[in-house]
Amino acid sequence: MFTVMLVLAGIATTTAAEIAFVASAKSTVQVGERFQVSFELNTNGSSFRAPSFAGFEILSGPNQSTNMQFVNGSMSQSLTYSYFLSATKEGTYTISPAKIKVNGTEIESNELKITVVKGAGNTQQNTQQNNKQQGGQQGQQGSSSSSDGQTFVRISFSKTKAYRGEAIVVTHKIYTKQSIAGFEDVKFPSYDGFWSEDIQQPQQINLVRESYNGEIYNAGILKQSILYPQKAGKIQIEPFKVDVIIREQTRGGNSIFDQFFGSYQDVKKSLKTAPTFIDVLPFPLSGQPADFSGLTGEFSMKADITKTEVEANEAVNLKITISGTGNMKQVNAPALEFPPDIESYDPKTVDNIKTGASAVSGSRTFDYLLIPRHAGEFKIGPFSFSYFDVAKNKYVTLSQPEFILKVGKGSGEEDKATGVTIASKEDLKVLGSDIRYIKTGDANLAEKGKYFFRSPLFFAASGAPLLLYLLFFFWHRNMVKQSGNVALMKSRRANKIAGKRLSLAKKFLAEKKQTEYYEEIFKALWGYISDKLSIPVAELTKEKIKETMMERKVQEATIHSFISLLDKAEFARFAPAGGEKEMDTIYSESVDVISKIEENV
Repeated sequence: MFTVMLVLAGIATTTAAEIAFVASAKSTVQVGERFQVSFELNTNGSSFRAPSFAGFEILSGPNQSTNMQFVNGSMSQSLTYSYFLSATKEGTYTISPAKIKVNGTEIESNELKITVVKGAGNTQQNTQQNNKQQGGQQGQQGSSSSSDGQTFVRISFSKTKAYRGEAIVVTHKIYTKQSIAGFEDVKFPSYDGFWSEDIQQPQQINLVRESYNGEIYNAGILKQSILYPQKAGKIQIEPFKVDVIIREQTRGGNSIFDQFFGSYQDVKKSLKTAPTFIDVLPFPLSGQPADFSGLTGEFSMKADITKTEVEANEAVNLKITISGTGNMKQVNAPALEFPPDIESYDPKTVDNIKTGASAVSGSRTFDYLLIPRHAGEFKIGPFSFSYFDVAKNKYVTLSQPEFILKVGKGSGEEDKATGVTIASKEDLKVLGSDIRYIKTGDANLAEKGKYFFRSPLFFAASGAPLLLYLLFFFWHRNMVKQSGNVALMKSRRANKIAGKRLSLAKKFLAEKKQTEYYEEIFKALWGYISDKLSIPVAELTKEKIKETMMERKVQEATIHSFISLLDKAEFARFAPAGGEKEMDTIYSESVDVISKIEENV
C-alpha cells in the first residue's frame, strides 16, 4: 500500500533538520488487542529492513506512506512504514530497531518495549448487552448499569509510614474503561493533621493507558498534593468521593435514526475509596537540640551583615537565609537576642519557594534592621538552626559564629546619663502621748461646734486621693500605649531630635565648617522625615518620602521644598560651595520646612 500526500504550505522559512528515524507504539496492550507500530524517517530513504516481531502476530504491513511539502520553493520529505500487530500472550517484549539506508549510509531506529497484559474477556460484550437492555433516550441520566471494575478511583501515597514533617506525595486518580462525560460532587479528603501543598496540574485531565492488576485502563490524575504530617500517631484518611457521569452507547431508540445509528445515555456513578491510614512516627527524644522547631528535610543556612564598622545611629542590615527541601513555609526566624544598646525591628521575610513534583523547596530570608545607639563593640549572634534529617535518621544543627559590630561615636549621638534621686527622712522623737508642747504666741483657736470632720474641705480632701489615682491611672495607661507604639513615639520626638541636630549644624555654621555643617543638615532632614513618617531607614528614598507625604495631605509646595533641600544638602556634602550667606539661607529654609510639615502631619 503506497500513499502519496502532497501538502502545499504557506509562506514560511525552514532549515535542514538532522536525520531522525523514530519507532513508536503503545507501551502497554492487552492479549488479542490490535495495535500499530510505526517507523518514521524525516527524509527520503531506501532498503527498509523491518525487525522481528517475535511474540506478536502481524495482521498488516509493511504499509508505506510518503509526505512531501513545498515551502518557498524548497521541498521536504518524510517516509513512514507501519505494521498492525496483535499480541498473543502476556509478557514484556522488545522490538529491535528497524534499519534503512539514507544516502548510502544505513541507520537504525530506536527499540521498543511493549508490555502485554491479560485481556478483559467478554466484559465489553456484557456491558453492551446490559446497555441494550437498559435503553433510554439520548442524554438521559440514571443509576449506573456498568459492571464492577469498569470505572473506579484510587488514592496512592508515596509512603504510608513517615516522620512528622516528612513529605508524602498523595495522588488522586480515576481509572476507567468507559467514556466519561464529566464529574459532579468531587470531595477530596480534608487531611486533618497534615500541612498540605497542592501540586499544579493541567486544567484538562489527561487520560493515559495504564495497567492496574493486570488490566488496561485509561487513567488520569484529578489532584496531587504534598502532605507534611503535623502530629505523631496513626492518622485515618477520609474516603475520596466523586460522582462520575458515564456516557454509554445504546441501540434501538424510538426514531429510525436512533435505531440505525444508535444513541447514548448519561449514567451517574458514585465512586469512593476505602479508608486508609498513615503511620506518623514521633521524633527521637535522644539528641534533640534545644532550638529544634519540628522541621524535617535537608537545609542550609547563611548569615550576612552589610557592615561591621559603623557610627552610632547608622543602620545596618542582618540577613539570615534558610534554604533547602522541606516545608519551607514553616521555617521560622532563628531566635536572636541583640544587645540592649542596639535597636532592632521585626525581620522582613522574603520567600523564594516553589512546589515541585515530589517536594517543596526554595529559600526564606529574614532581613533585620539594626540601629546601634551608642559607641562600643557588640556581638551579633551566634546563629543556629536545627532540623531532622530523615535520610541520616538524626538531628542536624547548622551554626555560624557571631559578627563583631564596631560602633564609633557619631557626631549626633546623645549622651545619656542615669540620675538617681535619694530621699532622706528625719527621725521624730515622741516624748509622750500625755504631754503636749507648750504653745507660745498667738493660738489658732476654732469656734466651738465647728469641726473639720464632715466639712466641705473634709469631703474635698477625702475625694482628692481617688481623683488623683484615676488621673494617674489614665495617664500611665496612655504612656504605656504610646511607648508600645514605636512609630508614634518616633514621630512625636522627630521635631525634638531634628532641633538638636540643627543646633549642632548652627554651631558648625558659626565655626564656618562647611562639610560638617551640610552633613549635619542632611542628617537632620533625613532622620526627621524617617521618624515623622515612620519609614524605616533601610526603605527611605526620595520617591517613598514624596509618596508618603502626599498620602498625609502635605502641601505640594512643602514637599517640593523638602526634597529640594535634601538635594542641596546632599550635593553640598560632597562638593561644598557657596558662602556663609547661602549656608545661613539653607539653615533658615530647613527650620521653616520642618515647621510646615509639623503643621500638616
